[in-house]
Amino acid sequence: MSTGFIERKQIYLSPQDIYKKSPIACIQKGFHMVELIKFGQGLNSEVVMSELSTREKLILAGMEEVRSYGMQGFSLRRVASKCGVSCAAPYKHFADKESFFLAMVDYINEKWAERLRPQLTQSSSVEKAIASCVTDYVRFLCENPPFKSVLIIKTTGIDSPRAALAGGTSVAMKRLFVMYGRKHGLDRLTLRQRIFRIRSIAYGSALIISMDDSRFDGMISELNKMLLDALK
Repeated sequence: MSTGFIERKQIYLSPQDIYKKSPIACIQKGFHMVELIKFGQGLNSEVVMSELSTREKLILAGMEEVRSYGMQGFSLRRVASKCGVSCAAPYKHFADKESFFLAMVDYINEKWAERLRPQLTQSSSVEKAIASCVTDYVRFLCENPPFKSVLIIKTTGIDSPRAALAGGTSVAMKRLFVMYGRKHGLDRLTLRQRIFRIRSIAYGSALIISMDDSRFDGMISELNKMLLDALK
């Protein structure tokens, strides 16, 4: 491949097709799986995949490693091999397994923040905004199975507060919940209970949908209605 420019290729895939495609296959070819998912909003939508930096390849391959083996069985050697780099390459970007895991969490949160930002001003009420954002978050997780594996991992084996809060609520969503609490006059405990209920619905739905993606769109629609009911 010539240097000095980014090679781009266009393909057409539905979200369901993307969901079934192996991220590692794209990583090995130097294609950006996350951009593929970000732009894959319909059967005829244009998907642009660009060349990845070594660090980003390692992060995405690391997520797939977590998905397959968990953090207890996580192997930097395997990650490096999948990316076609030396065993020493990961240590040029991450000091240890903990910093690698936190980089994966940060990467996911950055991608979600990019996707979330345009939605925050599109809803007519705070309830609809929360339901819409949470529904799209579930879609985001289902379209990116390795992301879900990192965020809802049972145990990381890492003694870090940030690792423990990997699947925590984003700052933007916290602000929406604060607005919701004020609107309904909820005390702090009641608001926490309401947030816990919404988060439980979201992560439970993500797990259920991932086991039966044939009803992807229908279940996403049902989820939005369920969230609106829970916020009443």
